[in-house]
Amino acid sequence: MKILIPYKRLWVLVLLLSATSYSQITNTIVKAKIETEEIDGNVKITGTAENLSDILQSLTYKLSVIKKSNLNDNQSSNLQEGLFTLDPSETKKLSETQINLEKDVEIIVLLLFYDENQQMIGKDRIVIGEEKKKRRS
Repeated sequence: MKILIPYKRLWVLVLLLSATSYSQITNTIVKAKIETEEIDGNVKITGTAENLSDILQSLTYKLSVIKKSNLNDNQSSNLQEGLFTLDPSETKKLSETQINLEKDVEIIVLLLFYDENQQMIGKDRIVIGEEKKKRRS
């Protein structure tokens, strides 16, 4: 049994390295980008996709918006998802949502793209209101 222990460690190391190397290839074929615009005390959030390749891409997206209070444990979330295609070198707006900006609230926005095998190929993440949390700590 003692001989198998190093092989188990090696197997775990191989899994970790493969996961790490795979995670570094997002946004190389299709770039995920979250755009924000402040309008009258609200923030307009737009999820966009840019095809960086020379071939047609057929993908799915998930745009998650999580609103967390810094004063208590209150949290709300919104998930928008869908299918889309991108022609070579095309940029497309996928989804828009609008959230009211509040004092002591942190908004986390996550945009993920998946290929036909449900492998993540693009991602972007932003946090709005994070600086307020840092100042309070």
